[in-house]
Amino acid sequence: MYEVKMPRLGVTMQNGIITDWLVKEGEEVSKGDYLFELETEKSNLEIEAQEGGVLKKILVPPGKEVPVNTVVAVIAGTDEEVDLSRYEEKERAKPSPAADKEKEKAPQQRQSSTRQGGIAPRARKLAKELGIALENITGTGKDGIITEKDVREASSGETESKPSIEVKETISLTGIQKTMATNMLNSWQNIPQFTQIVSVDMTQAMAVKKELDNVSLNDIIIKVVSNAVSAYPFVNSRLENNGKEVTVYDEVNISVAVNSPDGLVVPVVRNTESKSVQDISTEIRQLVQKAENKSLSAEDYADGTITVSNLGSFGVETGTPIINSPQAAIVFAGAVKKTPVVGDNDEIKVAPIMMLSVCYDHRFIDGVKGTEFTGELKKVFENLNTDSLS
Repeated sequence: MYEVKMPRLGVTMQNGIITDWLVKEGEEVSKGDYLFELETEKSNLEIEAQEGGVLKKILVPPGKEVPVNTVVAVIAGTDEEVDLSRYEEKERAKPSPAADKEKEKAPQQRQSSTRQGGIAPRARKLAKELGIALENITGTGKDGIITEKDVREASSGETESKPSIEVKETISLTGIQKTMATNMLNSWQNIPQFTQIVSVDMTQAMAVKKELDNVSLNDIIIKVVSNAVSAYPFVNSRLENNGKEVTVYDEVNISVAVNSPDGLVVPVVRNTESKSVQDISTEIRQLVQKAENKSLSAEDYADGTITVSNLGSFGVETGTPIINSPQAAIVFAGAVKKTPVVGDNDEIKVAPIMMLSVCYDHRFIDGVKGTEFTGELKKVFENLNTDSLS
């Protein structure tokens, strides 16, 4: 018999959610076969079976969050008898503070607790997200079970009447989305940030793009940012030691915002300073495919030093991005639009203009210092040649 346990996929991982079992109870599985899909705080992964046999019992259903090392299933030989009662007994025997308090209550109160019966899994998850104490909720479901509706009404304080606004649906954030929400809140609350916006004449950049095969404008933007960082490495940094020192990195590892079924994610292209735009293009396509398949690993997100977000392909013209903490800067590229501009001799011409926004950590990068990097980006784009992208 082999116990399948919730794996720890990183030093910071505490819990995991099985989103889907890829093998059904009673089916045979070989060592190395994908057993279940796992959602962590940063990615969705397919977990392999470490031993072969028959999947005798699934102990943790999809959607339930459990700590690492929790036994989630049992694999055994085809004819091997397995006593599963001990796992069921463990579940029943788990003491809860609420249960201990119920024992001390008056008979009438104990009757109320009995009337509550159980808790629907989705209701338990929703209560955890909203910070609602389940022991204070009276269930209205069958046999007194607490439902999602009961939790929502308890949260709004309207347990005796329907909410005044009808709710279409309640959507739980994925592990990736929760991490993104936490990081963005931390960045907004703890990093004073300012944004510089410049218009960039992309005439030369678009001409260079035509000369290169199978390279997107996004690939060029990432390489240009990398070149500018090499010239002004102070933006390739982070503030550490309680704000007492700045760590400047030698490697340029660009976190690239790409779309996925779970929303925007930011995997990392490493060592862009030593890669050609063609190499960067190949690597980004691989990351995009992994993002679409929800197969990005924790390693794919690690060690980013500066972020590039390009929403120009979606028609977004400009924006004020939020720093991807703990990095010190983020570059936001907008759509390239044909725009009338006034030349040096007051002549009017039409040029492809891109709005470029660069957001900085104001704790150690001031406006003048930021202008140096922002100006370098504009200069490199407007004087681009193929040699600088190799």
